[in-house]
Amino acid sequence: DWLDPVGRDDRPSPRDSGPASRSVPLAHPEGALRLLGQIAAASGADLLCENSFARVDRGHGLPKFRRVPYFPQEASAALGKYETLVLVDARRPVANFGYEGGPSQLVTQSEEAVWEIDGDAHIGTVLKLLGMELQAGRIVPFKNCGGVFAGTSRPLLPTGRLTAAAMCATIAALQPEGAIVVDEALTSGTAYWEASSGCPQFSHLTLTGGAIGAGIPMAVGAAMACPARRVINIQADGSGLYSAQGLWTQAREKLNVLTIVCANRTYAILKLELAKQRIAPSNGPAARSLTDLGHPNIDWVALAAGYGVPAVQAGSCEELARQIEVGLARDGPMVIEALL
Repeated sequence: DWLDPVGRDDRPSPRDSGPASRSVPLAHPEGALRLLGQIAAASGADLLCENSFARVDRGHGLPKFRRVPYFPQEASAALGKYETLVLVDARRPVANFGYEGGPSQLVTQSEEAVWEIDGDAHIGTVLKLLGMELQAGRIVPFKNCGGVFAGTSRPLLPTGRLTAAAMCATIAALQPEGAIVVDEALTSGTAYWEASSGCPQFSHLTLTGGAIGAGIPMAVGAAMACPARRVINIQADGSGLYSAQGLWTQAREKLNVLTIVCANRTYAILKLELAKQRIAPSNGPAARSLTDLGHPNIDWVALAAGYGVPAVQAGSCEELARQIEVGLARDGPMVIEALL
């Protein structure tokens, strides 16, 4: 049976983030994530998450999610193969942009085939009832879960030339347990999801609603809310310019934020969008410059220094790994400009 919605006054305050609240993470044996994994294993269902999710706790011992593709055609095809969809505290996915001739609504199933357990319900209680119906309690991670729960694995530290994939592997290889990863890497971070699947447990945050530029401010909020946890912001260079002044707040508040700027000197996501729409950019220099972040290059080391944050450049895998270790060991903020 459904329970009464939780009133606004009954919801925990953002200030309730002390040791007591941190001691019961979603990885707790009776937490929602473990129960979701048990339900998926007991029913044979796939676990998916939104492409632009607010937060997913991930890593060793937690359920592995498939991430819905970014582009609407691929996302609609991925969701369309299921007879039934159960949305747990998730909105019906829609396309980020209104593509001409493309789908906006990504769920094509009938209303009867889509079950929504939204944030106004006691989600934990609803999941427990569903778990009881499926006898999900008999599912034990790593024993009879069918691979639903993530094992322990970290990528090997890459060497040599620094590419986007190598950057993702390096971060996943070094990020500490309990980290909060604010991921606005966009095109540079496509390899991070898989690279980090077996890391020690961490919280993964992304920008929602296409809110480009949210990475640096979100890192500020995460560090202020959870001062005992290390925050790593994987930040695309172009979108980081919308809110670079957040670095000053990090310096002023002495926040433990390590910002890794993905300096590929281009708006790669716009190039992808143009390619998907089969729009060939003009060969003229003015048109080409619309997706270019060079001429002159943005100096993130100087920019960070102007806001009071120490910063370095890393042009190789070895240097990036070395600087990440430095940044994680020190108190206060630091910026690494990863030259991709």
